[in-house]
Amino acid sequence: MDPPHNRMFIFIFISLGGVQSALKTSSAELAVNPTLAFIEISMCFGFGLATAIFFSYRISGGALNPAVNFGLFVAGAMDPITLVAYTVAQCLGATAACAAVSAIFPAKFAGANQVFPGISVVQAFFLELILTFGLVLTVLFLAVEKSKITFFAPLMIGIYVFIAHLLAIPYTNTSINPARSLGASIITGTWDNHWIFWVAPMSGGAVAGLIYRFYKMIGYETLNAGQDADHVV
Repeated sequence: MDPPHNRMFIFIFISLGGVQSALKTSSAELAVNPTLAFIEISMCFGFGLATAIFFSYRISGGALNPAVNFGLFVAGAMDPITLVAYTVAQCLGATAACAAVSAIFPAKFAGANQVFPGISVVQAFFLELILTFGLVLTVLFLAVEKSKITFFAPLMIGIYVFIAHLLAIPYTNTSINPARSLGASIITGTWDNHWIFWVAPMSGGAVAGLIYRFYKMIGYETLNAGQDADHVV
């Protein structure tokens, strides 16, 4: 079995290491054009996740997010024991990765999630909820639901996470992953509004799981029949 904390460590180390590198390499331009750092960080999260999923996908499905675990549980695609075991392992792996980033990279660790000025707590909550909802739906319909495009799932999930970070970095530093938020808060001691980065992603995952169940219940496959056929009739 592929230990979830190992791949979680690699994903978070690459992603939050990318934050440290982006803030250093883009430091001269940040005051003028912070978008450069946002793009670099978003790419590290998106493609770091895609890589971590690719190398473990055929073993365990590449689970790397407690909110995704919960969405799969609500959808009936994950049992409660696996849900708890994966979530604990992911939190441990993320915390270890945050500690490693803090120790190895010379600049002050800057990966904590928080509600930045200019956005309300309610707005931040729904931003995280909606982005996680989209992420979990992507996982359910591309990775959990087997089809001819399933092999694209790791890449498309990574692209979604890249886009989500471009949207939310200026407002919350983009969580959509409670384990990532917990690890960063433990290392930095930043706990303001931390509940948002658990409740919002878990809620988004649950809604996605319920919608997936609804589509399966109505037999959504019949709406576009033959999409996995070898040839067009």
